[in-house]
Amino acid sequence: MTIYLQAQQLLTAIEAELQNIALWNNVKPSTDALASTAPFCIDTMPFTDWLQFIFLDKMTQLVVMQMPLPANMAIHPMAEEALKPVIADTRELLSLILTFDQLLNKNS
Repeated sequence: MTIYLQAQQLLTAIEAELQNIALWNNVKPSTDALASTAPFCIDTMPFTDWLQFIFLDKMTQLVVMQMPLPANMAIHPMAEEALKPVIADTRELLSLILTFDQLLNKNS
């Protein structure tokens, strides 16, 4: 299985899990919020919005176009911190994010 297929499956699973645990947002952040230069847009949106509107969009584009994927992913540590106050059970989401990090890191 190619890295692109594996990545696409994980991205789809992350999206489904965000929806499953009610962390999916139907309202897109403002253009200004999306233009943030801070890591994870931490200054303009919740981590789950960054995951949905920036990470999933950008990674899906790279996968679909079979462009080079980032070699050093470390989203999981931020996800662990950002999701601590979330009431929903985020274990599966965290597991999927960790698997995505590992997939890209082993192909670097």
